[in-house]
Amino acid sequence: MFRVLVAVFASLSAVTASAADGAALYKANCAACHGAAGKGGSAPAVAGKSVGVVTAMVNYHPPPMNNIKLSAEETKAVASFVAALK
Repeated sequence: MFRVLVAVFASLSAVTASAADGAALYKANCAACHGAAGKGGSAPAVAGKSVGVVTAMVNYHPPPMNNIKLSAEETKAVASFVAALK
């Protein structure tokens, strides 16, 4: 039973860390153009877009986004964060 609880808590902390990482990555790489709340700025609004749409935007981005290099895990974290924005 103890092992099961440890595994559950470990997975929950990983999910929390991923969400925090997505927020930090968004703030560092995206917010300047897409706005702190994802509502747009010098670049289009992204708030509430699906994980798939955001992933495609990051992976197949036009300039100036092509200077942003995110790993697949980082891209997923950012996409998940953006999808949760309202």
